[in-house]
Amino acid sequence: MKLLVRSLLILTVITIGLSFVQAVHASDGAEVFDIKRGEIVQRIQNSQLLQSQVKEWLSSAIGIARSFNIEPNDGLAIKIPVTPPYSIHHELVNGTVTEVVMFIGRSSTYFPTLLIFTKENNFIAVHIANHQLKDFLEENKLYTPELNLSEPVLH
Repeated sequence: MKLLVRSLLILTVITIGLSFVQAVHASDGAEVFDIKRGEIVQRIQNSQLLQSQVKEWLSSAIGIARSFNIEPNDGLAIKIPVTPPYSIHHELVNGTVTEVVMFIGRSSTYFPTLLIFTKENNFIAVHIANHQLKDFLEENKLYTPELNLSEPVLH
């Protein structure tokens, strides 16, 4: 639980810190955070393609992330505002999604995890069927072979 709170606190501090440097609006798109370096390394402009990718991830949720370790020690966190907010009714996710954070680690034991925030002030972390994750990373020049893109074995 401590790690979850720490992860959310880090993301909040980053968001607040950026708002002092430059007003970042949902229309500005995604922020890519290098977890090990502790800094934003890239921005991805908001587009219909970006929003469609988020909807694909949301609809491909395959299981709840059971670990309290939502954030990997090394890898990427991609924070994406959902504009307009997206209403979803899935067996794992229900509500109006306002923002997601995709965590991708370099460890073989850390699987891609999507942290979902809703308008109803709920959040949930899920694993996804990531058949398009590599394509998304390559298109945005984020892919490196050491990123673990495999899906967890769910019981």
